Amino acid sequence: MSKYVVFISADNAKAIPKGSVTHSLIKEMKQKGFRKHHIEVEAENEKEAISKLNADGKDYLDSLREFSGSVFICSVCVVIISLIYFFS
Repeated sequence: MSKYVVFISADNAKAIPKGSVTHSLIKEMKQKGFRKHHIEVEAENEKEAISKLNADGKDYLDSLREFSGSVFICSVCVVIISLIYFFS
């Protein structure tokens, strides 16, 4: 497996082997509207690298959804307890 650097734009993604990424390539990709993703992916090919990145992103969003749901429930409990305390 080799490492890939992923460049993302609004509607496209490109994975490029880490060994072939140069400063001039990064500038060129920025001019085309891409930004360099902060995570490097180990994969067999470009398609697998992009699918692994998408899977990681989906897992991250699911974790964030669970966390924000827990925080919301805790906040509601704190508000209810505060109301009961101050009005009793």
